[in-house]
Amino acid sequence: MNRAPTFNSAIQDDTLTIMKRGFWFFLGLLLLSAIIGSAVGEIIGLLLPVDSFARQFFTVTAAPFFGPAEFDLILAKITFGVALHLNLMALFAMIIATIYYLRTQ
Repeated sequence: MNRAPTFNSAIQDDTLTIMKRGFWFFLGLLLLSAIIGSAVGEIIGLLLPVDSFARQFFTVTAAPFFGPAEFDLILAKITFGVALHLNLMALFAMIIATIYYLRTQ
């Protein structure tokens, strides 16, 4: 005998679907948290006095750079490169995002 799905079973199915997040979700979460954290760090830096240690602390960035990779197609030449400017708040946001991801798995 087939039963109609209940409200609780629908919630459980949605929860299981959300819990099965993959690598790309994690990568997107890290990227989004880095962007938001960098923006928050820069805003905090703008609100602090110019010569203060706190401003330097929040606005110092590390800039890993990947590239340039060149693809020479006969018709066109394409160059790819990525540079990330990460500050302390971006690192903090990425750590929080990783903890969130691992706790919800």
